[in-house]
Amino acid sequence: MPAKEITVKSFVQRKICSVCNITERKLRFFRDGAVLTATGLFMRAVGVAYSAFLSSRLGADGLGLWTLIMSVCSFALTLASSGLGLAATRLSASAGTPERVRRALGGCFAAALVSGGISAAGLFFGAGFISERVLGDMRCALPLRLAGLGMPFAAMSGVLHGYFSAVRRSPVSAGVQIFEQLSGIGATVLLLGTSGRDIGSACASLVAGSVISGAASFLAALVVYLALRRRDIASLCAQGDGKSAGNPKNPAREILSIVLPVSAAACLRSALSSVEHILIPRGLKKNPLTAATALASYGVLCGMALPVVMLPAAFLYSFTGLLVPEYALAEARKDERGISRISSRAISLAVFYSVGAAGFLWLFAGELGSFLYNSTDAGIFIRVLAPLVPVMYLDHTVDAMLKGLGEQLFCMKVNILDAAMSVVMVAVLCGRIGIWGFVVTIWATEVVNASLSVWKLVRRASPRVSLSIAPRLILSLSAGVAVVSFMGGEGIVSFILRAVVYVMTFALVSLITLPRKTR
Repeated sequence: MPAKEITVKSFVQRKICSVCNITERKLRFFRDGAVLTATGLFMRAVGVAYSAFLSSRLGADGLGLWTLIMSVCSFALTLASSGLGLAATRLSASAGTPERVRRALGGCFAAALVSGGISAAGLFFGAGFISERVLGDMRCALPLRLAGLGMPFAAMSGVLHGYFSAVRRSPVSAGVQIFEQLSGIGATVLLLGTSGRDIGSACASLVAGSVISGAASFLAALVVYLALRRRDIASLCAQGDGKSAGNPKNPAREILSIVLPVSAAACLRSALSSVEHILIPRGLKKNPLTAATALASYGVLCGMALPVVMLPAAFLYSFTGLLVPEYALAEARKDERGISRISSRAISLAVFYSVGAAGFLWLFAGELGSFLYNSTDAGIFIRVLAPLVPVMYLDHTVDAMLKGLGEQLFCMKVNILDAAMSVVMVAVLCGRIGIWGFVVTIWATEVVNASLSVWKLVRRASPRVSLSIAPRLILSLSAGVAVVSFMGGEGIVSFILRAVVYVMTFALVSLITLPRKTR
């Protein structure tokens, strides 16, 4: 029975490839991309709805406190897992033999246990000090201790997701992520029902729900990995030439060469980001604002506007994640033309998509803020950040490509510069112009980061992006805006209709005008 199913599946794949004039490898790539895109959009949509629920449950000042807690948790999570998923993906994709794959994964799991344990201990035993001396609010202590319990699971989950990316098991990774998201929300809602109206207890419930879902999703991913590893590793190694891209006798050196630059950059950036998040409310109070008003302004921007701005990025994040094993394999084969071709198409698609997303957010900013959060301030922030979307999305795309090419050290330097700029600008501007100082900071750092990353990619991969896409891009955006401008109406139904019309118009004009080789 299984053999027959595989045969039928292969036959269908060959027919699809024949009709569409693409290889089976490309078909799998687009299939995985579609799965991850759908998953990412679903999770981000659920996340936005969840943040809307939290805003009504916690209030703007509660969201501000939650953001402070998460800034510390994010640093701990970075310490626990940063670089491990990338290491698992790159080393598995380029290992060449089953033995090297198993050794690489074993080393990644060992590193995950060490880093996760250190991060857990730091949070659990240092929660009191961090809450009192750093955050200035003892309500953060219990949530931080609870967060420490989940760090080892998060670190090992990162390794498994990196491995699934290398073996092209994106549906498995997507399923685990959906399970984690939904189980986390379910557990959180149940726990919130018992926490009362106290903000500190509510934040502890949020963290506890995340820990429970993280542990459950890790166990689910581990079961799938153990069940499929033999077949997946054999299939992965059959794609290569049997040669390892690194030193087969010392997998630890290979792991550290990837993990240390990424982890060091991410930890330093996260630490500076935590300092930034601490400085923002304090700077806002000097403007002058009350403590509650300062946290509220901060909560609207970070807890409401930014999640909406980053929601459309799910599509790009899905495909950029798939680029890492493609780059690793091309680099192992010394295929410079292949690297250049992948880079060119990825940049062209990123530019088209991000500009379309920026137009959507700018057009519907007010309605998004009103319908999702019942907040005019959220709509204002969304509109101000919308023109920055192409820069933000392109930066993420290029960053993933550079890491796939082994440029972790350069990415580390850029990320450190980015974070240092943020801290300095926040310290200078927030006390003078309030929350808009943070907005200016976001703009400045994203432009600098993206510019440096694109410069490095041009030197490393020589992507060839035709300037002819500019008029096509303007035409697609203009068509979408023009069609929506002629449509009137108010209310949620009108908003949904106009949003759908804009997306369809932009996509149709883009598909018609986009160069064939890019498509």
